Formats: sequence, structure tokens, C-alpha cells
Amino acid sequence: MSKLEERIEHELRRNHLNFEIQKPVPLDHYPWKTNRTATAPKCDIYLNDFDLYIEVKGFMTYQAVSKLSFLSRQDFKYYIFQGTEHEWDPFIGTNISTNNHTGSNSHSARLENNIRHQLDELTNLKTDSDFYSRIS
Repeated sequence: MSKLEERIEHELRRNHLNFEIQKPVPLDHYPWKTNRTATAPKCDIYLNDFDLYIEVKGFMTYQAVSKLSFLSRQDFKYYIFQGTEHEWDPFIGTNISTNNHTGSNSHSARLENNIRHQLDELTNLKTDSDFYSRIS
């Protein structure tokens, strides 16, 4: 488990959100399935009360982007929590008012702002039904 996953789980516990880790996503067929694939793909975190699958993504490889693209187009709620790319912009289309989007030039400051914002989105799901309805 990554430190970012531990941080997310800590925030979910602190905010009394029910979750599971490594829950299989509801798929029978997927492009990377082979004869040796024993189980369905798993998400990193599943929020029980929202039926929301969360993939915590670090470095984005071509294979990871392809997999995430496929999973985000399926018939279930899928949230990509991106924690290593400072250019990722989680502020697009958000309803959460925040002062975290400072436009800092520091890569580490922008990354920390992005992580904090995504944590805010997840921990505010109970009160932000509009955001939940827009998750792909």
C-alpha cells in the first residue's frame, strides 16, 4: 500500500466514511483479460455508502491511462485519485469552494494542493450530491 493510499484511508476514517480496500470492480470482460487472469480488476478503495470505486494513481503510464480510460467509461461510478502529477487539475468543474488553488509555481506545492482538493471532494460526498452525480 502506498503512502498516498494510507493518507486517503486515514482521511476517510477520520470523516466516518465506510470503505473497503482492493474490491473487485463489477466487470466480466475487459481488454487486458487473458487466460491466466484469475480475478477481475480491483480498485484501490471502494466507498460503500456511495457505490464509488476509487483508483489511486501514481505515475501515469500509457497502460495505466488506457486502463483508467476503459474503467471510467463503464456503468459504475469510478473516481481517479491522482497523486503524483502536479499538472493534473482536479479543480475543473468542482463545486467545492477552496483557497487551495493558488497557482503556485512549485511542483510540490501544486501537487499537495491537488491532493488536498481531491481529499476534500471525497470527504464532502455526503453533502455534495451534485459532484457525486457528475462522477463518471
